[in-house]
Amino acid sequence: MVLPRHKLRGLSFVNVALVAIVLAIAVTAYFLFFKKDPPAASATRPSVAVQRGEVTASVSSSGTLQSSQTASPQFETSGTVTQVLVKVGQVVAKGAAIAKIDPAAAERQLRIAQQNQIASANSVTAAEETLSDAQDALEAAEEASASPSPTPTPSNGQQQQTQQSQQSQGQGQSQSPEVAVSNAEASLAKAKADKEQSDQNVEAAEAAVDATTLKAPIAGTITAVNGTVGAVTGGSNSSSSSSSGSGGQGSTSGQGSASGSGTSTTSGTGFVDIADLKALQVVAAFAEADAIKIKAGQAATVTLNAEPGTTLTASLATVSPTPTTTNGVVSYSATFSLAKLPANARMGQTANVTVQTAKAANALYVPSTAIATSGTTYTVTMADGSGTREVQVGVRGDSYTQITSGLNEGDQIELLQGAIGGTGTQNGQGRQGQLPGGGQFPGAGVGQGAGGFRGR
Repeated sequence: MVLPRHKLRGLSFVNVALVAIVLAIAVTAYFLFFKKDPPAASATRPSVAVQRGEVTASVSSSGTLQSSQTASPQFETSGTVTQVLVKVGQVVAKGAAIAKIDPAAAERQLRIAQQNQIASANSVTAAEETLSDAQDALEAAEEASASPSPTPTPSNGQQQQTQQSQQSQGQGQSQSPEVAVSNAEASLAKAKADKEQSDQNVEAAEAAVDATTLKAPIAGTITAVNGTVGAVTGGSNSSSSSSSGSGGQGSTSGQGSASGSGTSTTSGTGFVDIADLKALQVVAAFAEADAIKIKAGQAATVTLNAEPGTTLTASLATVSPTPTTTNGVVSYSATFSLAKLPANARMGQTANVTVQTAKAANALYVPSTAIATSGTTYTVTMADGSGTREVQVGVRGDSYTQITSGLNEGDQIELLQGAIGGTGTQNGQGRQGQLPGGGQFPGAGVGQGAGGFRGR
């Protein structure tokens, strides 16, 4: 059977369409499953030149501004508070009156002690007079016994015997001169001891009267007033206070005591709290791994969160020999003396401190991210394709590491911290490239290296 011409043309069109669809599917499958990807742009790591300059290593921590000397004086004697003479924020001098309690009881005890002192003084005077009389009597007796006795006559022998008998009876009833002197000396010694005790009692009573006025043991600013008029104070042996830093150590007796320490803290709560706000210092805690690297006298820099654009010069004054453990983390407290404070510095502000622990001048250095570490072996990858090279390192800062051997100034090495995709490489002298993550590494020019480097 022969189909009409117009039907043959329609059938040919359908066949052609089917063949085209099959070819399209085949080509698509080929590209999807069989054709290899075209070569991508080669991935390269950024490179950097070995440079010469100063490399420093440091450790950092944060702490707070604290007063180098604080005190919390308390009344040494009990009584009812009658006056509070200061307020928060007031600056007081050492020895200035802070508050008073009712002195009536203390003054009464002072009057009694003074009366006893007068009586004991009179007793000493009387004992001295008695001793003087006894000594005179002893001297007279000794003189009488030393002179010769007249020879008795028969007519008066009986009379002399009677007189001797009467004298013996009189001596039996009274003390001998020697015993009288000994007793007088003992009485005088006791009177003097009583007088000394009464003098001490007067001094104590005078101190008790003086203690009814609480005085500032140090010069500073009143930071808190914890007592009020009408309150009854229990009294204490001494006030609580402390001082620390390089300003010296010492103690102040009386109502306030100041003792040297590694930290500036006060124990207990006094009637008022006083702090020397003109001599602030930074107290920060360092982890044990960093604490072994720091010691007194090292230079440090301090920045305040409240003054982010200001860098302060500091010196490490003390490192506490005893650790503090918080949530299983061991740290050591360090105190830093500040050379100069900003005018707006306040006690309690957060401070960030960095201590320089090592320094190498005129040293070859590379970014720390260019060094691969395997145990005690350090290697770098050369940017010229010659492979890795073993190097010796010196001072290791946060961002840069000193190279003591294995490289020369100007050598190009690769950074190992990831790769940057692209068609070109970042080589050449005097350029500044971008580290992965946005950081910068210096070129051959002069620059300031963050984290422990200053290039020259």
